Formats: sequence, C-alpha cells, structure tokens
Amino acid sequence: MEPFEPTTPSGGRIAAVPPEGTTLLLSDDEVREACDMPAVIDAVEAALGDAPGPALALPPRSNLEVGDTFFRVLPAILGRAGVLGLKMLHGSFERGVRYLLVLCDLGSGEVVAVLDAAHLTGVRTGATAGVATRHLARQDATAAGVIGAGFEAETNLTAVAAVRDLRTVKVYSPRQARREAFAARMSTRLGVEVVAVGSPEEAVAATDVIVVATNTGHGGPVALRGEWIEPGQHIVSIGSTTPAVRELDTGVLARADTVVLDVDAATVARESGDVIAWHALDAAAATAAPTLTAVLNKEAPGRRDDQDITVFKSIGAASQDLAAAVAVCGRARALGIGTRTDGLASLRTF
Repeated sequence: MEPFEPTTPSGGRIAAVPPEGTTLLLSDDEVREACDMPAVIDAVEAALGDAPGPALALPPRSNLEVGDTFFRVLPAILGRAGVLGLKMLHGSFERGVRYLLVLCDLGSGEVVAVLDAAHLTGVRTGATAGVATRHLARQDATAAGVIGAGFEAETNLTAVAAVRDLRTVKVYSPRQARREAFAARMSTRLGVEVVAVGSPEEAVAATDVIVVATNTGHGGPVALRGEWIEPGQHIVSIGSTTPAVRELDTGVLARADTVVLDVDAATVARESGDVIAWHALDAAAATAAPTLTAVLNKEAPGRRDDQDITVFKSIGAASQDLAAAVAVCGRARALGIGTRTDGLASLRTF
C-alpha cells in the first residue's frame, strides 16, 4: 500500500496552519466573523467523503456524567486536511453548555488553533445538513418549513438556502414573539420571504424541505409527526442528540423512503431518543440506515425519485467539527483576526 499523504481536497496544505510555533486563538465573536457557510459546507462535504480508514480516524466519542453535569469528548484525525484534534463540551441543559475545539497539525503535532466552539457547533450542524440537503432534497426545491426558532434553526435554514434556491419559508415556534422575530431576522439575512405561522402543521404543509431544530423533547411533545409530512419532502432533524430527547415521532421515520444518518447507525441508536424509539419499532430498518458518507460515495441510495420522502438525522461528529474549524481558521487568517500565542503544548522528546 502506498503511504498516505495528508493534503486538503485541493491538494495543498491546510490553510489554518499559522507560522511555526504559534497557536491561533479564536473567541466566539471571532469565529462568527470568520464563518462563511458555503465554504464550511464544502469543507464538511470533503470530510464526509472519507470513511474511517487511512484518511480518517474517528473513534467513539466519550460521554461522562456526574449528577446533572455531562462531559463529552469527540476526537478525530482528518488525514486529507493534515489535522488532528478534538471538541469537548460540558455543562447541563439547565445551566448551559460550553464548547472548546483544539486543532493540531498532523505532521508536526503543533497546536495550530484553539477555538470557542459554541457558534462553530451550530454552523457545523447546519453545514452538515446543507451537505445532506444538496444530495437528498429535490433539485427544484424552493419552499422550506422550519420548526424551531433558535440559533440552530438559523444555521440549518442558512445552509439549506445555500444549496437550494429558496423562495418562501414558513416558521413555527410555540412562542409567537420568538417565531416572528426569527421570520424578520431571516428574511433580511437570506433575502427570502420568511413567514411566521401558528402551528407546526402549517409550517410544514406544501413545502419541499423541512428543518426540525428544537429542544422540545425533555418531557414535552415531539415536534414533527408522521401524518403531517407529504411525498417528495426532505426532512432535516438535528434536535434529538441524547437518549432522553425526542424530536420526531416514529411515524416520520417509518414513512420515509430513505433515512440517512451522519454517523453509523449503532452510535445514533445509542444517543438519539428518536432513533432509539424507531429501533424499538423496527430494529431491522433502524440498523440498516446508511450514513451520509455511504450516500456521497454511491455505496447507498439517496433519493430515488421526486416522490420519495427523505430524512437526514444528525447527532454530530468530530470530523465535521474539525473540517468546519479548518475552514474558519483559514478565513480568520485571511481576515487577520484572532490572537496568536507562542509555546502552547511544548514538545517533549524521549
């Protein structure tokens, strides 16, 4: 076997690497400034093209809990981008969560960047949904429905708008003021008519792409029900990332012609309440659900025709985080933003 040479998709070294011996520090505000959704979508798609092997190391994530505090660590090595690193997040749903990402050069081992990953996580989630929408939604999709009016509803809708020519959007959130503010904000940001509506059924009716980005599932009702969906729709669901949280009822997954996951089915079936419930209903279908990587590499079918209902279920992966960080760090360097520090993680030889 020929040795694997780490490169970016275009064949060059990673743009995020600062001068030798320095580390780029990016605050949450600086990450926001350096985020360009189309560029992050392309970076995440390039990373998703690799299955675990010589170009990608993606070990299981670590999940720890003490009382109501959780601690999650997601490591990965992206060979083609020439980086390794990890994202960590900790906190609780009651008190809030903190996110940090560390990016290292694969060849030298130097810590090339440390990022506040709060905003980055939402952008990465949206970008991954953008990749899925690019390959699973109908090409003529122009109408979107959104359930949820928080930050990740914003990033996912932004990503959908980056890969499809949206003309109209409807949004529902239980709080009227919140959904109306979302509609006004996103109309201006996207240059698309976004209308707040009074029910989730109305939000998804007669649409081509449905974005479900909620936190309703802690003891509350699911956000999207199977009887509301229509032939030809593509559904993005990103809110159920722990066993206790539900976002889709099992009817959505049972009705779908294709369900695609961002990581392997076994991992999703341990961590997503939606897929745990689906597995209990139809273990064979839940176990057989392909990854987006398999769809990108033509190893599994995606949309077969315009009447198919497709679902993309996402819980996140470190490879997506690192790919997004590479894109953001490259743009931050080009813009001249961030703080540079020397001597972080000094080399120890034996």
